[in-house]
Amino acid sequence: MSKRKTKRELLLEAGLDLFCEKGFEKTTIDDIIARADCGKGTFYRYFDNKDSLYSELENEFNTLFRQEVNKNCHSGMGLRQYTTAALTTFLRVFRKYQRLGMLRFIREQSLEPDARKASISPIMPYLMEMRDYFATAITSGAVRNINPENVVGLIIGATHFFLLRDFKLNLPYSPKDIEDTVDIILNGVARP
Repeated sequence: MSKRKTKRELLLEAGLDLFCEKGFEKTTIDDIIARADCGKGTFYRYFDNKDSLYSELENEFNTLFRQEVNKNCHSGMGLRQYTTAALTTFLRVFRKYQRLGMLRFIREQSLEPDARKASISPIMPYLMEMRDYFATAITSGAVRNINPENVVGLIIGATHFFLLRDFKLNLPYSPKDIEDTVDIILNGVARP
């Protein structure tokens, strides 16, 4: 038996659906309450406005991202294991919140540079932890002397590639794709 959704959950779901269908700017609170089959009073019991509803969607994403990274990516892991865990964790979280990710990307394009930086700030500590992991690997000699932020960028880029390929072309990634990508990140593409 599935759990019945709360009014708050229905409003969040309706907001995300409508933001993706119509765009954030064109979606009204009336649209959201009609889709969620709630009254205006119910909406305002949980949210001040549609911006606060959107912020709550982002908070859910950030919480899941933080929990998954903390659970799966540890500094004591070996290089291959850590890189694989980071990539698969990013893919799992971003896939679960794929629609929010796309909406967020579209909204960020219209923001001023300072606001764009602020929108990524909740996940920056985890990206910096990854950078520090690779910086330590560089210092220990496990990775050649490169900018550790570039390694993080490769993982983020691979995440975007797989999600875009899955979303646009309906070509989901496989465990072999992950293995090959980690191998490329760690060893490059040239034959030794």
